[in-house]
Amino acid sequence: MTSERIVLLSILTACIYATTIFAESGMFILPFGVFKPALFALAVLLVIVNKRFGWQEISLLLATFSLALSSKLLLQLVISDETLNTHIPEVETFVSFSLIAFTLFFLLWQVLIAWDDKTQFRWLQIVNALVMLTCIWMNMYAWLIVPTLMWLMSVFLSRNQNPMHKSFAGLFGFVVFGTWISALVFGADVVLGSL
Repeated sequence: MTSERIVLLSILTACIYATTIFAESGMFILPFGVFKPALFALAVLLVIVNKRFGWQEISLLLATFSLALSSKLLLQLVISDETLNTHIPEVETFVSFSLIAFTLFFLLWQVLIAWDDKTQFRWLQIVNALVMLTCIWMNMYAWLIVPTLMWLMSVFLSRNQNPMHKSFAGLFGFVVFGTWISALVFGADVVLGSL
């Protein structure tokens, strides 16, 4: 199974889930709660299927693992509700450090795949990765869509990119676009609160 098919199947699964909810309640809601752990699971699957394990893959796995650690769904599965309620500051600190680690490892992955690119899109990828990081760190999530779109275009226009990394970039783009559009429709507090 190729990387593109794995990513396409996961996107279709999320859309089928949302269509099922739409048929029942009239609202098209993507499974936001599982996006963070799903990105890690799919990154592991892509690394195993492609039989590649270099610095790019390690940074991708570390980034998605850090993101999965900040998932409310995983925290609720691992830690009891009583412990979560009594240690709220510690949990929030842990989630914050996990998200900081995600952004740094994700930036490292973006720079590593851009550096491997021998086309004119290399610098465009790096600049857009830095702008994405800036938008995340300054809590400008409404503006995150612009550098993400530019970064995705530069990754997909490059002919030298590894299909595995190109596929994961598309999956990450789907997650960002789905979350961004849903935040516009349902409100940012509702969507970001379920992540």
